[in-house]
Amino acid sequence: MPSSAQPRPRPAEWISTGLVDEATSFLLRELLRRSALAAGAENTALWLVRDNSLAAVLGTGPHAAHFVGHYEQALERGIISLVYVSGQPVCENAIADNPQHNPTLDHQLGITSDAMIALPITALGEIAGVLTCVHCRPADSTEEPSRFHAKDLAEFEFAAACVGRILDSSLLSAG
Repeated sequence: MPSSAQPRPRPAEWISTGLVDEATSFLLRELLRRSALAAGAENTALWLVRDNSLAAVLGTGPHAAHFVGHYEQALERGIISLVYVSGQPVCENAIADNPQHNPTLDHQLGITSDAMIALPITALGEIAGVLTCVHCRPADSTEEPSRFHAKDLAEFEFAAACVGRILDSSLLSAG
């Protein structure tokens, strides 16, 4: 960790500054991928707070390369921001119909998000971000929307706890 004379990097900078190393980033992505597989989904993201936004810093699934490292969600909008601010998880199976859903990323990716699990991530004793898992399909798709179930939420509650502990371990050993 930086000396006390320097400000501590914001959580969104932990990976880019090397406080969370490449091996730990790989472990986090693998945890997200396996939890998504257990929930019958592909799309996950780890969003860490930057001053007034949540930055997508890691992800899995076919869309991850198009938004991880390139997209930030303002803290004033969207369900993931609500989860960050409130510290309360969300499991929503009609996400596109929820007026709190911010469809900006969906539009950019050409998808419709059908269902989302979003859980707060705690690291170094405070909420540092949000873990998401999303069922989505192409925007013009007529296929039936996918849903999450209680077991899927339980899987991601475990994953969120693991992500927090992995971040703690990595950050504490870096300092």
